[in-house]
Amino acid sequence: MSQPQVQLPQQDRIRRVLRIAGPTILVMGLVLTGIGLGSFFASFGSFGPPRYFWCAFLGLPLLFLGSVTTYLGFMGAIQRYLLGESVPVMRDLARESAPVIAEVANTVAEGAQPAAKTLAKAIAEGVREGLEKEKK
Repeated sequence: MSQPQVQLPQQDRIRRVLRIAGPTILVMGLVLTGIGLGSFFASFGSFGPPRYFWCAFLGLPLLFLGSVTTYLGFMGAIQRYLLGESVPVMRDLARESAPVIAEVANTVAEGAQPAAKTLAKAIAEGVREGLEKEKK
């Protein structure tokens, strides 16, 4: 059986575009937000309206769009890093907890033996009685 195709044919090109466009949009959003907020706070001392406050209204959505685009561009690298950090911990956890899990399983099995024997006896007796009634 073949593995399903999980990548787009143009995956590398899309990743490259996202990795360039994302930080570019992010920086533009930071600059516009900085200009807008700077104009807003600078207008406090002058008693006039802020002149470039509209830049913040453009900058904040660009910040969001740039952040999401950057994340999408670097998602594979981020997830590989997270996996590299967490797999050794999971291996250690499995190695250290295996004896405890085995002990719990053995204890449960030992406790369940009498109940399993009783159940098996009851089933055998029921089958025997059913066979005897059928013979009669």
